[in-house]
Amino acid sequence: MTVSGTQHRQIAQAFVDLAACGVDEPSRLLAVLAEHGNGLLGDCAAVALYAPDAHAPVEVAGTGAELMRLAREAVEWGEGPGPRAWHTGRPVPDTALDADRARSDWPRYTARARELGYGRVAALPLHVGADTLGALVLLGRGPTPLSPGLLELGQALTDAAGWALEHDRQLRASRALADQLGYALNSRVVIEQAKGMLAARLSVPVDEAFHILRAHARSHRRRLAEVAGEVVHQQLELGRLP
Repeated sequence: MTVSGTQHRQIAQAFVDLAACGVDEPSRLLAVLAEHGNGLLGDCAAVALYAPDAHAPVEVAGTGAELMRLAREAVEWGEGPGPRAWHTGRPVPDTALDADRARSDWPRYTARARELGYGRVAALPLHVGADTLGALVLLGRGPTPLSPGLLELGQALTDAAGWALEHDRQLRASRALADQLGYALNSRVVIEQAKGMLAARLSVPVDEAFHILRAHARSHRRRLAEVAGEVVHQQLELGRLP
């Protein structure tokens, strides 16, 4: 695969665009990946699959409505190069869609792809950290094989997208942890305030005030922090333990 000066600039721009996608925009990043996959990789069409977790729907971005519909159907069927690269974590090499192997392994996918005018297909795994969470599928028209250089470039673009998605995943995990720690800290502060207020009002030791709060929370099956908050805001009157 010979690369011209113009293509060098296009390749550089592709990586810049992938890096520029906001880490909260996985859908946009997939669209950029598919767009550049189509623009840089000759006459190939490109479609990207991404499943952030086992419970989320598969996100699809591609270069045409029919191609994206085929990609979604392939996921539902559990066949085709995209699902195979995704589930195995390994590339699916350039494959002729009129070959016996393709018709045998992916009967519905192969028939539909050929109806859409495609003759060759390959798929590249989308690695996000240690996981494989999708794939980039490349389809070529006609019988000409997809070149190794083209597939190497496609994998480089896919890896760049995977790095950005891993950044997004790590950022979300950090935010969730920060929220949990913040909630825990705030809850602890409220509980300490409630203990002090209750101890002063009932003229009991702080430890006994804590037992009063905890006993009320347990008997009413409520969170201790919620009970403490109501005591602090004078929404709940508690007495000494019997």
